[in-house]
Amino acid sequence: MKKSKLLKVVSLVLTIFIVLTLLVACGGTNEKKATPQENSKDSTDEKTTQKEVTIRLLTRYAGADPQTPYLKEMIEEFQKLHPNVKFQDDSIAEEAAYTNKLKTDIATGNLANMVQMYGSAPLAEYAKNGILMDISPLLEDKEWANGFIDEKFEYYNLDKYGVKGIYGIPFGYYPEVMYYNTELFKKAGITKEPETMEELYDAIDKLKAAGIIPWGVGAKDTWRAGHIHNNLVYRTAGVNKLKDIGARSAKWTDFEVVESLQVLKDLKAKGAFEQNFEGIDFETEKAGFFSGKYAMTLNGAWFVQDILTQPAEVQSKIDFFPFPYFKDKPQFKGDSVLFTNGHVFNGKLTGYEKEITIEWAKFFHGKHAQEVRTIKYRMPPARKDVDLKGAELPKLFKDIVDYMGTVSNPGGDYFDYDPIPSMIDVSRNNIIGMLLGNTAQEAAKEIQAEIDRNAK
Repeated sequence: MKKSKLLKVVSLVLTIFIVLTLLVACGGTNEKKATPQENSKDSTDEKTTQKEVTIRLLTRYAGADPQTPYLKEMIEEFQKLHPNVKFQDDSIAEEAAYTNKLKTDIATGNLANMVQMYGSAPLAEYAKNGILMDISPLLEDKEWANGFIDEKFEYYNLDKYGVKGIYGIPFGYYPEVMYYNTELFKKAGITKEPETMEELYDAIDKLKAAGIIPWGVGAKDTWRAGHIHNNLVYRTAGVNKLKDIGARSAKWTDFEVVESLQVLKDLKAKGAFEQNFEGIDFETEKAGFFSGKYAMTLNGAWFVQDILTQPAEVQSKIDFFPFPYFKDKPQFKGDSVLFTNGHVFNGKLTGYEKEITIEWAKFFHGKHAQEVRTIKYRMPPARKDVDLKGAELPKLFKDIVDYMGTVSNPGGDYFDYDPIPSMIDVSRNNIIGMLLGNTAQEAAKEIQAEIDRNAK
């Protein structure tokens, strides 16, 4: 299968890691490890750096999120370099609460210094209004910028939306896969990982017959059903179809998009999920999967860190397979979810606050920080220059990073390509409404109506 240029590099990073690990095992090296100090180049003078300043953060690295301790660790390291800097971490893990906080901050002109924001198309309107910082000047530091997998920061280059500049920094790439309990699969007589949706349906039937709930979904957190739809719509319509919807050359009411909604509704009717799963939250879903209540769960590469916190006997039962494709639509087998996670920065900052925020941005997205994040917190990197020599990475993590290299046409959340900020709420709420009784056609019409209203 032909790989995209970006994903070839990802596979190359993993291959280099394996080779270097073998070299270290055979004798090691005496290469000096880069320190945080060596990766942070303070461009301000001694007098300026004595000013007290607060950097406010708004991310979803909070609560039980596996990156919560990572963020804390990086803050502490940065403060050792800059004792005059304080941090106000307003991060919120739950998506709806996070989205509401972000909307309020934007409406009141109180955007945090660094913000985790999804989708490239929705950024355009904010960038036009000067809300976001153009980080293009940072790319002049070639040593820092050329270390990224996507050296040109294409995801955050808004030229394609009529806004000149680059308005974010990539932080990581995350494939989304089906994690499953190997013991429960064996109990149900499933001897092969499902590759097609038809094989997945067969596995669901076998699990039900064995008295096992096939698929855990905590849809009270609406992003859970939204993520399932990401995978289904890319398998029925393809990633480019969602880009066309964002460009207004296609519609949600087109047959293959409605088909993806219907497949999700049919999965519920088939008994793939627990009864009343619409009222179960994500934390309950996770607990159910780890306890063996559910045989499968859909999640991103970030879920590996959650798995690694479980007892060894639980970890040993968990494996993954790529989200299945439809046998009659093989052309979309490589159209798979690969999230781009990154951060944007307040465009209204001035003076030393802007300087030190940029310093933090380069540090937090730099080589050292990405090495800590990859090795210690098991998160796929956004940089290709990470030094993984001697690192003992779990097989599950390495396998998922390797899988990234097979994705020929990656896509993020389906609303990433739509410039209307309200699409995230409108689409997900209508998906839940469909699961609670509305038809797939009704859901598609309501979502398309939001687009039409904003077009007038």
